[in-house]
Amino acid sequence: MDIHKNASRTCVAVSAAVSLLAAVAVAGPLVNQLGFYPEAEKTVVYPGNDANGLEVRDMNGKTVLTLDAPMVYDWDYSGEEIQTFDISAVKTPGTYRLFRGGTYVGSPILVGEGVYGDLVKASLKWFYYQRASLPLTLQYAGKWARAAGHMDDKVIVYGSDAATGGKGAGKVFNSARGWYDAGDYGKYIVNSGITVWTLLEIYENFPKYADSLSWNIPREFDKLPLLLEEVRYNLDWMLTMQDKDGGVYHKVSTLKFSGSVQPEDDTAPRYAIIKNVTASLDFAGVMAQASVVYRKFDKAYADKMLKAAESAYAWAKKNPKAFYKQPADVNTGSYAPGNEDGKDEFRWAAAELYRAKAAAGAKGDKAAAGYLKDLKGNAFSPNGAWWGDMNMIAAFRVALDSAVFDKDLVAAAKKTVMNEANNLRAVGDTSAYRLPAFPWSWNWGSNSAMANNGMVLVHAYLLTGDKSYLDGAQQCLDYLLGKNPMDMTYVTGFGYRSPRNPHHRPSESDKVDDPVPGMLVGGPHLGKQDIDLEGKEPWKCPNYAVADKPALAYLDNRCSYATNEVAINWNAPLAYLAAALEAIYNK
Repeated sequence: MDIHKNASRTCVAVSAAVSLLAAVAVAGPLVNQLGFYPEAEKTVVYPGNDANGLEVRDMNGKTVLTLDAPMVYDWDYSGEEIQTFDISAVKTPGTYRLFRGGTYVGSPILVGEGVYGDLVKASLKWFYYQRASLPLTLQYAGKWARAAGHMDDKVIVYGSDAATGGKGAGKVFNSARGWYDAGDYGKYIVNSGITVWTLLEIYENFPKYADSLSWNIPREFDKLPLLLEEVRYNLDWMLTMQDKDGGVYHKVSTLKFSGSVQPEDDTAPRYAIIKNVTASLDFAGVMAQASVVYRKFDKAYADKMLKAAESAYAWAKKNPKAFYKQPADVNTGSYAPGNEDGKDEFRWAAAELYRAKAAAGAKGDKAAAGYLKDLKGNAFSPNGAWWGDMNMIAAFRVALDSAVFDKDLVAAAKKTVMNEANNLRAVGDTSAYRLPAFPWSWNWGSNSAMANNGMVLVHAYLLTGDKSYLDGAQQCLDYLLGKNPMDMTYVTGFGYRSPRNPHHRPSESDKVDDPVPGMLVGGPHLGKQDIDLEGKEPWKCPNYAVADKPALAYLDNRCSYATNEVAINWNAPLAYLAAALEAIYNK
């Protein structure tokens, strides 16, 4: 879900007595609640202005580190005075406690190996819980088992039936499988594009680590690593969305969002809505990338995806102005930012297709030359990465695959990545919370912005080997795992305090107290799209936003689709960031 996707949601009524978690900043030490690798940077944030230093003691009461009180910094995003302690010198595995003025403060801190391993697996397994067209059985889903919903074997082409302006019964096709996009039950090509790219990037950057991962999901393709098995479930759906002419439909959804019901109870007709250029290009980029990754496991499947990618790209070249416009009678996610020119999608798709042709042994053919020409004619811009701007993803591809692309392109891509990483690192080194974030990071899905910033820093580390970039990535993960003004992890089921009431229809309606684990909620920002100031919309929230402080504007309630929804494109960078730190520190 994203601010550009849609601000209108249907939610259950919310009591006026909602606890305003975000109303008061926490006054204790704030730290990554899952812990740290021995060689990682380790910072502790303490709101306030205290002259006492900090002691770190082991569980036997022995003091292992003593630090003087640091300078006080203001953090504009929360309005707090902040003192930050660097306890990176603590490297011996173990559990530690913090003392200030002789008094124990905060919660225990873990230093050790594999501290994010369970988080990686849970954030990836969540995609299984998002599967459409499949019953989730007790064996794999535990207490979150549910019946199959949205078989999508007769999806109606929008505009072909009487209900949407056509005549007769309407054209239908099978569009089964795939992941539910967010807290709703739609399936969206644009958001699937960046999500699948991110998950495949885990495999591309850290293949040995990815091969070692194991979690409990049903197997269909035993030769595939588990990560690629899960991704294939969505790739198979994406392939159904391509029309015979190569164009790709934008989404499969009902005409309006459902209520808070289980998937099997959302029975309104489902539509495949409007072929367009951005969906076709995102599809082309993903299928080209996937053809490279899957080629060594299943050549026929890889060839099928590459052919589909080329067809989608050709359609986009013929229809460069065919941008998606949300029909008046459709009230589900639009995934259309409104100022789209398609250049970033063309840039990314061309990069992926050129590499894929080379991987398939056709680097010198006419099509490959055309993709390279398009890429060279569409210069990198210093933006991204999110679903509405794929530029940085194109830069990642060219920068890391330096043997495939021309030297001038590689240099331009590296410059784009490194400039962004250096800007982020400068902010992370100097801000009170040690968080590499820009003012525009505080938007709908701010937590995913922090995770995506971490991805930029990881890629800078992969390009240079400079650990300072890895430290910056650590700072991003620290924020998501508790080093924030809310003193909570933003991931369900992890840490001492975590979200209990995400805006997520399966979790809202399953009669299970605990939410599905491993979900990254959207996070704080000042958009207020879910607030009912006049008391006329009981499914919306009371005013939880604190003054003009975006880092405090968060509510752990299912009414808050603006701050507490979940989405596949938010979970994917969380999984990447945690997996990168695990893989790199595990060598």
